[in-house]
Amino acid sequence: MRAMSATRRLLPALLLLACSGGSPGTSDTAGSDGSTGDTTGEGTTTSAQTSTASTTGAATSGTASASDGSSGATTVDPSAGSTAAETTSSSTTGVVDPCDPDPCDAPGPYCEGNVQVTPKVACEPDGEGFVCTSDEVTMDCGELACLDGACAPPLMPVAGEVIFVEMMQDPDKLSDFDAEWFELKNLGPLPVDLDGCRLVDLGVNMDDHVLDAGGPLVILPGALMVMAKTVDPAKNGGIEGVAYGFGDAFSLTNTGDAAILRCDDVDVDVVSYESDGWPFGVGVAMGLDPALEDATMNDLAASWCAAKVEYTAGNTGSPGEPNPSCG
Repeated sequence: MRAMSATRRLLPALLLLACSGGSPGTSDTAGSDGSTGDTTGEGTTTSAQTSTASTTGAATSGTASASDGSSGATTVDPSAGSTAAETTSSSTTGVVDPCDPDPCDAPGPYCEGNVQVTPKVACEPDGEGFVCTSDEVTMDCGELACLDGACAPPLMPVAGEVIFVEMMQDPDKLSDFDAEWFELKNLGPLPVDLDGCRLVDLGVNMDDHVLDAGGPLVILPGALMVMAKTVDPAKNGGIEGVAYGFGDAFSLTNTGDAAILRCDDVDVDVVSYESDGWPFGVGVAMGLDPALEDATMNDLAASWCAAKVEYTAGNTGSPGEPNPSCG
């Protein structure tokens, strides 16, 4: 009877142990340190964290994910989302260049005296659109002439543009056939070419000589040009830099004559002088007053005066140099 009672008391305990999967030998150990429960709890937490991380990563990147097939963890390609975002940004956002096409118009080249001026205009973007900046390039045309905005071969002078400003009609101690000379001045704003013009008189000597320098015979604006019987300084009285020698083809008659510069059938300048009342003589050149340099004023004897400075022994004048004032 006691044995049966003891068996009845042990039966529930054996049934409980059997349901828990343990054995009588391990039941106390498992129950005492709680390791089985702790291990199961840690596994659950790790699974949740992995799941959460995978879900968050997928949502953040907004791209498809792939399983590596071994751990069940989701792998996210972070570069895919970045590339997609950049592509979208560049395709939807464009930069407009306000200078394409160029809205700035540059005027064409023009002349300032004998200088060619070429405007340069550039378009530069600024914060609110664009600005047109300007600059210019200049070039002195030299012995060419600036015509219509370009450096071109100079033209013949027009009436009054080149005038006579000094004459030696009767040199002393030197031959008239070697030492006569005259001086011209360009009053215009541009170089002019005298090649092909003619030296003519009123018929005293029947002179009508075509200037033939074998090329351009250019006189620059404001410049002087000496023409003489000969270019040889040893014969002409030591005059250097004579631009043209006309020889026996033209003469300045001592008793009175006219000197005419004719270009393209236009009388550019005419000076008619006489032996009386005009300030020249043996070995004395006559020079036009610089204050009266004009194609009309040089027709008057009163606009001229006798040269006082010797350029060679026994002869006065200033060939190739500005005339002193007559005042």
